[in-house]
Amino acid sequence: MTTLKEIESKLTNLVTDNQSKIDSYQKKIETADKAIQDANKKLKNAEDTVNVDDYNKAKNAIWSADHAKELYTKTKNKVQNTPLISKAEYSSLLKEITEGADNEQEALNEKAIKLIADIRSLANESREITNKASELMNNLQRHIYREPEGNISRSDGTTTWSSDKTYNARITVNGLYSQHIKGTPLSELAGEESQQERNYYWGE
Repeated sequence: MTTLKEIESKLTNLVTDNQSKIDSYQKKIETADKAIQDANKKLKNAEDTVNVDDYNKAKNAIWSADHAKELYTKTKNKVQNTPLISKAEYSSLLKEITEGADNEQEALNEKAIKLIADIRSLANESREITNKASELMNNLQRHIYREPEGNISRSDGTTTWSSDKTYNARITVNGLYSQHIKGTPLSELAGEESQQERNYYWGE
């Protein structure tokens, strides 16, 4: 299977070869321009000295250089504007790029799936830590410190509300997994149950 790097190299070579031809014709155009300038000077000298032979030579040189420039310019434009490949080759390369990219993406997906499985395992541990910390806080609050639930009267006659203490970390692996990975196609490929499967198990 052709890789994207190999295709890139092929396309680069096509462009480079084409640009080399364009540059070559551009140099020939510049050479023809120089020949026209030189011939015009000789034509002026021949006119000033009334030298028929030099005049004819200069005229012929201008004619020849003009036509050469015209030919080189047409050829350069053709090289610049003609497709470098056929329609069939174009379609074939589009298919190769798609297939090459698909293969490389799949290889990365395989690596990501392994990492996601590891992250999910860490996320489960992270969630267990959060649950355990909240459980300990609740035990400390209600059974050790014995703070009552709901309204609590203060010594100044006011009341306050007692809610269950819970542990909340600002950054957790479980938060990362739940917010950015869980439910994605890659996560499901890594072994996560789909929402449809979860609903089925719960009889929804």
